[in-house]
Amino acid sequence: MKKHLIIAGIICAASIPPAYAVTKCVRLSSSTTCVRPYGSTGQSNWSALCSGEDIEIQGVAFCGSQEGGSMGTTSETVTISSTSDNNKHCWCKMVSPAVSSWVFSHSFSSAGDCSRCARSCGANARSYAAFRSGLFSGLSD
Repeated sequence: MKKHLIIAGIICAASIPPAYAVTKCVRLSSSTTCVRPYGSTGQSNWSALCSGEDIEIQGVAFCGSQEGGSMGTTSETVTISSTSDNNKHCWCKMVSPAVSSWVFSHSFSSAGDCSRCARSCGANARSYAAFRSGLFSGLSD
């Protein structure tokens, strides 16, 4: 019986693949230039090509009740209100090639306008250093 348990243990150990950590080195900063923003009205995903068009950043957009103050302000969480009209503040998060904090884009005049939040995130990545600074802060070489 002991022999069978040892053999089963060896087979199990040999069949489990090893885990490897993956590290991706990407140099992004507020001085990075980004072009070709993409984000459609009514969608949650956005993207832009940065650093000479060889790095595609991708992100998600979200409207919450938390007003961020000025563009580029970061937060680890975004609150929402049970009153849907209060959820009119656009926040953006990069999810690839790295994960950023939530970055404040701007406040819409009504929650209904938040359908344009993803488009705003992509456009801000292209146009505003303050937004890119918030997006790329906390990322290390």
